[in-house]
Amino acid sequence: MKKYTFAGHSIYSTNEIDKEINIDQILQKFQQNSEKYNYTHYINNRWENIYLNPKDIPAVLPLLSFAISTALELFQDMLKPHQSLVIPHELLGYEKNEFWFNAATNGESTGMHNHNANAIISGVIYLQIPENSANLFFKSGKNNELEIEVETGKVIFFPSELDHYVPENKSNEMRISLSFNLYKFPISASIMHELPV
Repeated sequence: MKKYTFAGHSIYSTNEIDKEINIDQILQKFQQNSEKYNYTHYINNRWENIYLNPKDIPAVLPLLSFAISTALELFQDMLKPHQSLVIPHELLGYEKNEFWFNAATNGESTGMHNHNANAIISGVIYLQIPENSANLFFKSGKNNELEIEVETGKVIFFPSELDHYVPENKSNEMRISLSFNLYKFPISASIMHELPV
């Protein structure tokens, strides 16, 4: 696990993921279920977020479990004693899924943004990262940036409030990642109503 300190926050990255996580299977189910995609965030002539019901892509469940257990260890200073975390999704009875795919082809990028204000920790796992498809950048203020090199299989955890972006994909292949938001559990009804549709 590698730790970065940026703008007073801790960011972590690792290539050591649980052996139950099958990236090839996640990618296969993602591509097979294209007719079931739900989209949000139409920016620069593309849909940035692609959602699937976890029942259609059960291979993500070990990844979500890994994300929760890892975040609990890494960010325990942000939590109360015995506080737990959850990534809301439909199989847990939530109306909305707080994990999504981002698929960028040549020339596409992901603009500056941060994640839901009520989430505490966010993360991303890189499922398919061709050479020259761009790294992840965090930004604070005008000139303070942190670039984290990405590769297939890497997971990055960061506080949800941090601004970040991904420059243009300069490869001829698709760059595919899966992002997620973690919330303090239990989640209040008012916060659930504020989750993005």
